Amino acid sequence: MLTQLTQLALLRHGRAAGQSSDADLVPEGEVQIRALGRRLAAEGFVAAAAFSSPYRRAERTASMLLAALVSAARPTTLRELAPDGEAGAALDALVATQLPPGRVLVVGHMPLLGEMTMRLTGKEISFSPGTLVEIELAPGAASGRFVRRLVPEELAS
Repeated sequence: MLTQLTQLALLRHGRAAGQSSDADLVPEGEVQIRALGRRLAAEGFVAAAAFSSPYRRAERTASMLLAALVSAARPTTLRELAPDGEAGAALDALVATQLPPGRVLVVGHMPLLGEMTMRLTGKEISFSPGTLVEIELAPGAASGRFVRRLVPEELAS
């Protein structure tokens, strides 16, 4: 159970070269994640922990973003974050890690991220590739409050 404030930063991987588990980011996807990294670094974003789907495009997205943030956090792979995962199981797996207070990066896929957001906030929020949604978790992580949504188009320089 969470006793201190934790904020999930749910991130859909950058644009990728397909849907298979070994599909990697395409150059456009790398540009999306670098732009997001610059924006978050300028804001002083610090990742207290990071989690990723076991799919290559999500692992690469997490690693690229954490490198841009010059973060000491390293992504932990959670199989529950795979594209066919169930929102309740994914949230339970995250809580079972004893989430630290602060921002927790979670890199995954649709429709899972959308279902997790709906379950926590009651809001239907879309995630195009490279979209980040922040949710402040309530104690116990059974619900949360929508904080913001950043989409790649807003980050283009």
